[in-house]
Amino acid sequence: MNSLKATSISKTYSIDGHNIEVLRNLNLLINKGDSVAISGQSGSGKSTLLQILALLDKQSSGTVELNGKAVGHLSTNKKSQIRLNNFGFVYQHHHLLEDLTVYENIALPLQLKGDLVNLDIKVRDLAKSIGLIERLNHLPWKLSGGEKQRVAVARAMINKPDYIFLDEPTGNLDKKNASNIQNLVLELSKNNGVALIVATHDNDFVNILDRKYYLDNRGLLEL
Repeated sequence: MNSLKATSISKTYSIDGHNIEVLRNLNLLINKGDSVAISGQSGSGKSTLLQILALLDKQSSGTVELNGKAVGHLSTNKKSQIRLNNFGFVYQHHHLLEDLTVYENIALPLQLKGDLVNLDIKVRDLAKSIGLIERLNHLPWKLSGGEKQRVAVARAMINKPDYIFLDEPTGNLDKKNASNIQNLVLELSKNNGVALIVATHDNDFVNILDRKYYLDNRGLLEL
């Protein structure tokens, strides 16, 4: 069974000769199709935890396992391949490439993967499902904030990953657009069996996800 497992994860940064402990002995198991909310105050380590789970940062101690195999010790290139094939990412800022069209931004992960079979159909079907079929030839500067974030969601979904990491994905949106993004992400997740790992301050988003955790200096507490 597909799973992402963190065991006894700790993270300490050394700044000006002082050790700052951000995470301490955290455990988390995420199965394919799960939806998990991680809330907590700013600075509690939510983003750091997501970065470690997504193999973008390395824990100081503990292990990260993907489908039962430890992956935290792998080379940079192997971690990149795991991310490309298994993970999707949506951040507070959309991080679209401004000189690429909506179509090109969405298609980029497939092109990087070399998966060009039916690329056009995949991009257009996904764009239609998120209501942006009429925007495919637009550059990002022509889109609203909500539309940009929908493109970011589509780009994260196009590879059909097992896990999508979302770091404050609605933090820059008004309540209506935030709600639209939340519902869109949840619908796409359920339709495709994709696990969601969401770091967010937004209680509305927290409440629609299946499992809820709060991260503070006591650890990762299930709500």
